[in-house]
Amino acid sequence: MKKMLIALLFCMPMLASAQDSYDAGSFWGVASVDTKDGQFDAYMDNLSSLWQKQMEMMQKAGKVKSYKIFSNVHARVGEPDLWLFVEWTSAGAMMDTTNEEWEAMTEELMGSMEKSRDLSMKRGELRTLMSDILLRELTFK
Repeated sequence: MKKMLIALLFCMPMLASAQDSYDAGSFWGVASVDTKDGQFDAYMDNLSSLWQKQMEMMQKAGKVKSYKIFSNVHARVGEPDLWLFVEWTSAGAMMDTTNEEWEAMTEELMGSMEKSRDLSMKRGELRTLMSDILLRELTFK
C-alpha cells in the first residue's frame, strides 16, 4: 500500500505538467448522417427549416454556442455524407435540458408533438443517423 501511495505521489506532478500543455474547451455534440440516394438536397432543406431554427432557439436560451454542418466531399462506401456539429456552452447545458424544454421547443417549432413525430418518421426516408457522439475540444497552450 505504501509503495502504491509513493508511486501515485510521484506521478501526480507529471500528470499535472502534462495537462499544462493544453486547455480543455467546449463540448461538441457530433452526429454523422448518411443521406439516402437522391435525398441530399431534400435533407438539407429539412435541416434548414427545422434543425437550424432549433439551434437558433438553443443559442437564445444560452445552451448552444455555435453549430456547423460539414459535408464529406469524397465519401467512401460506409462513410457519412454529413456531420452535424453543435458546440454546447457546457456538457451540463446539453445533458440537463429537460424533456419539458425539448417539448416546448418542439411545439413552438412544429405546433405539436404529434406533428413532430410525423416529421421525424418522414426524415427517416431522407437519411440514416449513423452515430451521435460527444467530444471535448482540446487546444494547445
